[in-house]
Amino acid sequence: MKTPGYGHLLSVLSALGTAWIFFLMLVILGDVIGRGAFGRPILGVPEMVQFSIVGIVFLQLPATLRTGGLTRSDVLLGALLSNRPRAGHGASFFFNLIGIVVFTIIFATTWPLMQSAFANSEFYGSTGVFQIPTGPLKVIILIGTAAMAIQFLLMAWEDLRVAIGAVPPPAPPRISE
Repeated sequence: MKTPGYGHLLSVLSALGTAWIFFLMLVILGDVIGRGAFGRPILGVPEMVQFSIVGIVFLQLPATLRTGGLTRSDVLLGALLSNRPRAGHGASFFFNLIGIVVFTIIFATTWPLMQSAFANSEFYGSTGVFQIPTGPLKVIILIGTAAMAIQFLLMAWEDLRVAIGAVPPPAPPRISE
C-alpha cells in the first residue's frame, strides 16, 4: 500500500532530525574552539547533546523503518520470503504486529510523562547553569512513537494482504551490478 503523503511526512521528520544533527555539530565545534582558543566552553553542550540524541532518534526512526533500514535479523525471514513468499509475509505480519504493540506501549507510557512535564515545568540540566524544558522532547517522542506504530500498521496490512493471497507478493528487489 503506497501512502506518499505519509512517506513525505516521515521524510520531513527525518530531515528535521538531520538538521538537528547539523546544529549539534556546529555547537560542538563552537564548544571545542571556545575551550581551546579562549579557555571558555559553551555552557550546557554535554546536556544538549544527551538531550538531543533521544529526539533525533525518534524523529528519524519512522523513516528508517519505512525504507527498510531498521536493523533486524533477516536470515530466516529472507529465506521464507524467497522460497515461500506467503509464509514469509505471514511471519513479517506478526513481526509488524509486535512493533505496533511495542510502540503503542511507549506512546501510552510517555503521554502522562509529557503531561507532567508541561504541568510541572520540568527541566533537564543544572539549575542556574543550563536548563532545557523536557516537555517538547516528550512531544517529539510521542510523534515518533505514533509514526512508528502507524508505519508498522501499514506494513502489517500489506503483509497480511500478501499472506492471505489477496495481492501477489511484490517482486524481489533487483540488485544492480
